[in-house]
Amino acid sequence: MKSLTSAFFLLISLTLQAQQELKIVYNYINHAKPNTYMMELVANDKQVFSYTIRLTKSGTGKRATYKQTTDTTKLFKDYTNDYLVYEERLGRDYHVIKEELKLFKWNEVGQRDTILGYPCKTAFAEFRGREYQAFYTTKLPFTAAPWKLHGLPGVVLRVITTDDVLVYEAQSVEVIDNTSFVYNPFANYEQISYDAFCKHYKSYRKEVIKKRNQRAKQQNRPIPKNDKAPRIEVIIPENRFILND
Repeated sequence: MKSLTSAFFLLISLTLQAQQELKIVYNYINHAKPNTYMMELVANDKQVFSYTIRLTKSGTGKRATYKQTTDTTKLFKDYTNDYLVYEERLGRDYHVIKEELKLFKWNEVGQRDTILGYPCKTAFAEFRGREYQAFYTTKLPFTAAPWKLHGLPGVVLRVITTDDVLVYEAQSVEVIDNTSFVYNPFANYEQISYDAFCKHYKSYRKEVIKKRNQRAKQQNRPIPKNDKAPRIEVIIPENRFILND
């Protein structure tokens, strides 16, 4: 009877552990736009779901306030099947892109920091035109990171690019017992590869530039420079926005 009771409580303990969820709110700044965003991330041991909301700023200094807009993007990671899927907007069209999960190759360094009370290690990786520095902790019982980042043995609480374009900074961390399922919002959507998306993007940019040049010519204005579409991932040279040059 004693062994059955011990087995029962062990099962309950494992069940509760499996039901735990990680919730992180990040402040996300993209200096290439420039825009400020809020990202909320929910993770369990098999999946990660995050959505990013663009914020609008009112006022300055201590009186500055931020309001959420309807401009959002979503990303889902599946650890079991090693893929991530997310949405990208080109003009009025939305594309759902699927990629393999292991995109980053990290090099760990000896630098240390403390974020929200969690001791963090540091690693660097180059990815699609930029170098990323990630600060991660192994003191949380999860593996999770914002955006497409993956491959570090812990939870990423801060990310910066070495050219100062991109910053993710965790504002709050919460571990809760929850039976909710982290779902894939793109399960019923047609999905394309990243290479296919790049082809769509190049065609879209060519059309935008063509129309813009035509309008400038009709209005007898100088042809504008093709540097108005910075991206975090560099697809074409005009995406290469560097803040600290």
